Amino acid sequence: MLFRSEHPDVTARSEGDADAWRTSKQIKIEGRGVPKPVSTFEEASMPDYVLTEVMKQGFKEPSPIQAQGWPMALLGRDMIGISRTGSGKTLAFLLPGMIHINAQPYLQPGDGPIVLVLAPTRELAVQIKVECDKFGASSQIKNTCVYGGAPKRTQTGDLQRGVEIVIATPGRLIDFLESGVMNL
Repeated sequence: MLFRSEHPDVTARSEGDADAWRTSKQIKIEGRGVPKPVSTFEEASMPDYVLTEVMKQGFKEPSPIQAQGWPMALLGRDMIGISRTGSGKTLAFLLPGMIHINAQPYLQPGDGPIVLVLAPTRELAVQIKVECDKFGASSQIKNTCVYGGAPKRTQTGDLQRGVEIVIATPGRLIDFLESGVMNL
């Protein structure tokens, strides 16, 4: 499903200007049909409920990975984004995921999550959950964080009640999939 129409300011931007911006931000792209980056939140053409939450957090402009990543994700394109800690990677994938969730029918009993976020460590998984809580609250998007070293009972209860986003570490995810507690 297509979740983005290109903002007129982005359409008017030349490919040369887009490439110069990418160079200035040290962004390297590969592939065909890569959309031009956005330079403002308004150019990202996200729904008002997302923009309201972003503005509440006091952000001034998209980070480079968001500026290039959002157009890709909202077009449904595959992407691998590599960026340093604190660069805005979480919102680069999380906000388009939430837009996708809000376009889906409500979860039914037994449905798996709509978005799966795989994190290598418990600490990173918990950090991602904090962002999910902040930005998903206005849309009533439910999430849970599943990782080893914590009681399974609470995590199992969340999964059985149904959540749109699961943030997981690999070991606990495999455990829940193999035991039939959750499905994808």
